[in-house]
Amino acid sequence: MDYLHGGDIYRNAVQYDFSVNINPLGMPPGCVEAAKRGVELCTQYPDFRGEELCRAIAEAEGVREEQVILGNGAAELLYALISCLHPGRVLIPVPAFGEYEAAVTAFGGKCDFWEIQEKADFRLEETFLEAIEGFTDLVILCNPNNPTGVSINKELLLQIAEKCEKTGTWLCADECFLPFTEREGELTLKHSLEAFPHLVILRAFTKIYGMPGLRLGYGLTADKRVLSGIRRCLQPWNTSIPAQMAGIQALKAQGFVEQTVKLVKDEREFLCRELADMPSGIVDKIYPSEANFILMRSPIDLYTRMLEQGFLIRNCRDYRGLKSKQGSSTGYFRIAVRTHEENRILLDCMRRLR
Repeated sequence: MDYLHGGDIYRNAVQYDFSVNINPLGMPPGCVEAAKRGVELCTQYPDFRGEELCRAIAEAEGVREEQVILGNGAAELLYALISCLHPGRVLIPVPAFGEYEAAVTAFGGKCDFWEIQEKADFRLEETFLEAIEGFTDLVILCNPNNPTGVSINKELLLQIAEKCEKTGTWLCADECFLPFTEREGELTLKHSLEAFPHLVILRAFTKIYGMPGLRLGYGLTADKRVLSGIRRCLQPWNTSIPAQMAGIQALKAQGFVEQTVKLVKDEREFLCRELADMPSGIVDKIYPSEANFILMRSPIDLYTRMLEQGFLIRNCRDYRGLKSKQGSSTGYFRIAVRTHEENRILLDCMRRLR
């Protein structure tokens, strides 16, 4: 299997990993101990429904417990959703997370790609609505988008959801990075589950709670038939006892998300200022982001040059819509927002690339 994501520290000599968009604060207090206690209970099977965690998620998100389903990361739920719906035609704005296309094609579906314009700083525009037709079985959106970090405004989101209802099209909204933004309450669709029965939301503990190795995500939808269909596509006991216990503890961490949002905002602004002041020949353009990562364009092979210095960043050459023009040395790269000290070290290294 070709690995096309960040975080491959196992086959690279890495001192600093800026390729994955994980909370720079790590896991909330108490989560490690909760996971350790879970390991001690691993002589028994986990709750295959994870009911205690589902109740905690429902309370935290302001939804009903029966609208929550757990996954071994949001990626597992994405594949299960595609397996359940078995869509023939899927509309995806690009650039976008590559697993959307991989999941669709794995189950025999066809992807229709809507290219978001770079001249608009990769902001999805209202013309996207024209692409949603009666033959479109599923629309997949990421908000804020990966790898651009650009959010879709609420008015357009609601227009898309309404168009999907009108055409009988399913809408999968990936909100995994939304908790990092200052506008989560404004942009989330989780309070519109009943209004839009064709809506499925994906979220994860992976990013905001810094636990990618534990593999824990969840889906939200008001459609009971789809929930049942997704469950039939999942293996039993798909979330472990340590993961469930760490998730419950994470949701108890008061002020953790708020602290994260402030840190990410401050450090993202710091990084953007410093990147804009880089010596010529290192960074061509920095794209506006609301997420915990920044997309940039460089005239050099920034990925290789930084890896030689022990820094792993995300080479975005595999993203549709971000491929360099033939004969051009320009490339697109994404860096995560880390702690101030880590960000400063990264910037110092980049300045020495001249």
